[in-house]
Parts: sequence; C-alpha cells; structure tokens
Amino acid sequence: MTDHSAAGRPLSSSTLLLLAALTILLGSMFGQYDLDLPTAGRLLVAAAVAIGIAAAIVSLREVERPSIALPVRGSWRILAGLALFHIVLAVYCIHSVSPETIDCITFQRDAVRNLLHGVDPYGQTQANIYSPELTKKFYGPGMVVDGRVQVGFQYPPLTLAWALPGYLLGDVRYSYVLAIVAAALLLYGIYPGGRSLGLAAFLLLNPLTYYVEDRGWTEPLVLMLAAAALYAAVHKRWWLPLAAGLLLGSKQYNFLALPFLGYLAPPLGWRTYRKLAGYAMLVGLATALPFLLWNAKALVHDIVLFHLAQPFRDDALSMAVPFPWMLKVGPLFVIAFVLWYIRKGPHRFATFAAGYALAMLIFVATSKQAFCNYFFLIGNLLLLAVAAMPSISLRPQLRSKDVV
Repeated sequence: MTDHSAAGRPLSSSTLLLLAALTILLGSMFGQYDLDLPTAGRLLVAAAVAIGIAAAIVSLREVERPSIALPVRGSWRILAGLALFHIVLAVYCIHSVSPETIDCITFQRDAVRNLLHGVDPYGQTQANIYSPELTKKFYGPGMVVDGRVQVGFQYPPLTLAWALPGYLLGDVRYSYVLAIVAAALLLYGIYPGGRSLGLAAFLLLNPLTYYVEDRGWTEPLVLMLAAAALYAAVHKRWWLPLAAGLLLGSKQYNFLALPFLGYLAPPLGWRTYRKLAGYAMLVGLATALPFLLWNAKALVHDIVLFHLAQPFRDDALSMAVPFPWMLKVGPLFVIAFVLWYIRKGPHRFATFAAGYALAMLIFVATSKQAFCNYFFLIGNLLLLAVAAMPSISLRPQLRSKDVV
C-alpha cells in the first residue's frame, strides 16, 4: 500500500514559492527602516535563492490536479474595501509619515514638468539633493558636475507616461498607488478564489508596499504590467501582446522576462513564442520611439549609460559584497538558469512569473546594486506565480510515483 500521508510528501512548488517570496520580502527590510542589518538581509536573500530553485525543481515532477480555486462570497466587495483602505493609508503615508524626499521622486517630478513644457526630459540635468558623502555613494564618477546630476530621466518613457497622472494630481507617487491597486485587482482576477484574495490582501496591507510607494520607486508599475500579462493570458488573449510589450518597455531589467513569454501563449513552441515575443518587442519599442526620434543619444545616455556608471554599493543586499567574484559569474548563473528553465519548466502560465522572478532574483543577488525596490518586485512576482496556479495545492504534494 502506498503511504499518502502528508509527512511522506514533499512540499509543493507553490508552497516553496510562497516561502521564497516571504523570505525575500523579509530580507529586503533589513536594509530599510533604519535597521541597517545588511548581513542578515544577504543571508535571507541567499536562502530565498535556494528555496526558489528548489521550487523550480519540484515543479518539474508535480502531478497536476483539478483547480481548487473556490469563490469567496462577497470577495470583490472585500477587495474593493481593501483597495480603498490602501489608497487612503498610502496617501496619508506619502504626506505625513516620511517628509524626506529622494532623487527618484524629484527626477520623475522634474522630467514630467519638462515634458509638459515641451522640453525633452532626456539629456537634461537634475539638481543634486544629496550631501558630498551621499553623492559619492549614489552616483558614479563624473555624474555630478557643479551640483547637477548629468541625467535627465533614468527610466524608460513608459514610466514617464505613467507618472504623468500622479503629477497632475499633485504627486507622482499617486500613480504608483494606483499601480498597486490595479496589480491587486488583476492578481485576484486571474483565478478568483480564497488563495488569490489572500495574496491580493497581503499586497495591499504589507507595510513594505507602503514604503515602496512612499519612496516613489517604479516597481509597482512593473508588477501591475506583469499581472496584466498573466490576466490577459488566462482571460483576454488578444490583450496579451500589448500587455507583454508594455511590460518589456517599463524597465530596463525586463529583458529577463523575454525568455519566458512563451509560457503565456500555449501550446508552447518556437513559432508561438516567436510571434508573441515579436509583437511584444514591437510594442515595447513603440513606447520609446518618439523619444528615440527626438534625441536618441540622450535617451541611450539616460536609460543605459547612466546606470552602467553607477558605483558598487557595499550596503547592497548582494552576494557580491562578501564575494566580489560574484559580479563576474552572476551573469553565467542567470544564463544557466534561464536555459534550463525554459527547456524543462512545466507548461503553465505560472512558469512565466516564476521564471522571470527567479532569473531576476539571481541577477540582482549577484549584482552591484541590490535593494528593497528590486526585492519587493521579485517577492510579489513569486506571489503572482502562486496565484496563477490554483491547481497546485499549498499542501504537500504526491510524487508522480505515488499516484495509484
């Protein structure tokens, strides 16, 4: 007789992804909130990498079960109430909790203002708001001249467009509050049920979410677009090229999502992948085309060269701090993982979010800058993957050899 007790079964991939997400979100806090415990944060980042890889390995052997997503009565009303609560508390935090500003906020504010006045936001300079000590820490050599940072806008044009409504309402950060609310609604809408409601509530109530919004970091936009791509894959296939293209165009590191796009358009195959990836890249390029035509040199300087010149941060939650050789081998680890997972990953929508998140986790964990905003996105992408596979229980799973 086969032993089907929970004690004899391995943890499911969804459970491991959930654990990896919680670990990385907890670890990211050790570099924030004035805790200043980067070593503890790095240990948790390393643990999250190990748990995430374990989840990927376990996913290869899992037995698919019928969907266990169960509707929750009044769930949309619950979610609407949580969203309203989040908006009110986020706006309060933005204006009352932390009056300190950072360059991410001022750069977006001034870039939008330039655009509204008909001035190309790229290729300009920005006022340096930091002390000499922090300037040396935050900016690369030659990037600050006579008190001006030699960059106009360091994010892709889609971010500029997204920040515009917030600016018109009085603060660019309002746009990212909206992005979080939209991400929560999309996350729940992928497979409505108790699990997705809990994950959406976690996103809306997590203190780290409010911190990211307060800092004006742009990762909420990326999270929203990743959720939109998954939602489109499940419910609105004709939206998928648009959603995937906007995702690619929203942040420089989203090239890491490109190899996994094929999992959003089954049946998985080269022809299907090539078609979706081609359309998505065209959409992504279209978001930058007006500024490429306006001043291509300025655009490339601001969104590429400026970042390449950024200094190594010894306060980063990166394995490259204690082990500098990680900077050289990290990209090889990323390539190896991507090649392995796109070949072996299970053919389901969640593999897109899980693969993208884990590739980014390895990339960031071995890079020169690894901070809260990146890990916030990675952790919530992992939760997005959990929401996208309701057929994989959070309870221990049967091995394929145990099925009788």
